[in-house]
Amino acid sequence: MTHWLEEAEREEQLKKQRPTHESAKIQDKIFRINKNFEANKEAYEKFIDNLHDLCERANHLPSEKREPWNHIEVKSRESKLDNHLYTFSTDERLDKVVPTSRFPFFKKQHFKHIRQIYFAVSKEMGKCEIEVKDDYLAKTRLNLDDGKESDKPSIDGLPRIKVVFLYDINDLNKENAMKILDWLAFKIDVKSLPFGEEHFKIRKRDS
Repeated sequence: MTHWLEEAEREEQLKKQRPTHESAKIQDKIFRINKNFEANKEAYEKFIDNLHDLCERANHLPSEKREPWNHIEVKSRESKLDNHLYTFSTDERLDKVVPTSRFPFFKKQHFKHIRQIYFAVSKEMGKCEIEVKDDYLAKTRLNLDDGKESDKPSIDGLPRIKVVFLYDINDLNKENAMKILDWLAFKIDVKSLPFGEEHFKIRKRDS
């Protein structure tokens, strides 16, 4: 039987080794992502550029053509994994009657309906990770000194989605880009996106 002193010393040694182990795992992941990007750079960047161009074309439409959304935001984001992360996001405003705990027991609530899609090169060769978020934020008056409104999540029965797909980079095409634009512009629902159950990776919990 191991003496408690030896067991305690072994646990402390493992604690010291854990950061090195985690660092090695991250470095391996970065290496694999980089190899994947080198092999599939042209197809990945062509798709991102294509989707970006479609969003910019939509953003230059007259305001009456950009309803219920107003602007599609496109960003290239830094990542410690150097996974060539891009985000596309938009939102619409809507009202919904929701239950309340005090009188009146129902009231009209103002919501911001947010749609976001993230693209990143995967560590798996030939794949990219696509995260889809469909969320609602309730406009709630806070007791702040400046009296400004702040967005706060609300329990309202509205469907929220945070899901990640693993998708073949070579299958990212113009037709897919058009579907994603339709979704960002609130023309179609999430079920009409080109990512199916066979591409499902993980469903994220609400943060």
